[in-house]
Amino acid sequence: MAKLTFIERDCFEKLLGMGSGYVLDFSNRTFQEFIYEIMSIDIYVKYPGLSKAKILRAIIAEYDNVSVGKLLLELMRYMQGKGMIVDGDRETFKQCADIGNRLIGKSLAFKQMSATPTNTTKPITSLIDYDKYIKELQSLSDYDDCPQSRGFAFEKYLKEFFEINGLQPRGSFKLVGEQIDGSFILHNEVYLLEAKWTSKPIDKANLVVFNEKVSSKSGFTRGLYISYSGYSEEALKTFAVGRTVNIVLMTVQELAILLSQNKDFTGFLWGKVRALAEEGDFNKSIFEMK
Repeated sequence: MAKLTFIERDCFEKLLGMGSGYVLDFSNRTFQEFIYEIMSIDIYVKYPGLSKAKILRAIIAEYDNVSVGKLLLELMRYMQGKGMIVDGDRETFKQCADIGNRLIGKSLAFKQMSATPTNTTKPITSLIDYDKYIKELQSLSDYDDCPQSRGFAFEKYLKEFFEINGLQPRGSFKLVGEQIDGSFILHNEVYLLEAKWTSKPIDKANLVVFNEKVSSKSGFTRGLYISYSGYSEEALKTFAVGRTVNIVLMTVQELAILLSQNKDFTGFLWGKVRALAEEGDFNKSIFEMK
């Protein structure tokens, strides 16, 4: 049985909306899939006839600290990824994060979130497992499958990483005549995403095509291009000549540095966007940012 006090259990009951028998916005099917992915439990075989809230209470009562702590923290990551944390929940969320980290044996300092007038969820950095994400990023470098498979794996990795950072990502989607790798929301603005894991640096033509995709959507749409092999010298020198630039560039190497230093990813992105808006610099390097 997980070592949770009555007050600690009540904290999670309130945060997860369990009073009416539900757990967050899960349907029976999605809750079943969520629990199975984390704990390999088929909840409707093990707990037939119970509501989602009663199932979660039963798991807390039956399983050890680490298993329960991992599940509760994943539920909180789900909340963050879905943008479900409102101002009134932030103190409860902080308390639950501390409890979950205690259960799994981590004593991580929770960074207090300041209230903001926007609907963008600020990342809960104490819930981001930086070691996990940097190891997964490194494993992509050793990917043995075909380049297309690695590209799909990279897109999946980025979607999960953007979710944990509260950026409300949308996966790959197709429009008439074009393919978009995805999109996300930063400070209430929509950004299109292009991500390439290739052996050669991205050339000017690729940047022009993506910039045109972004510019054709609306006057306020922007884009983020992430490249494994960086960008050609010609692209960096001539891409902005004679055109309005609505995209910023990033490399996988910059992402690796952020992860190794436990840096705030959304703050880094915002620094790049501000450099484009204030300086016309679409390729502000991590080494040039304060």
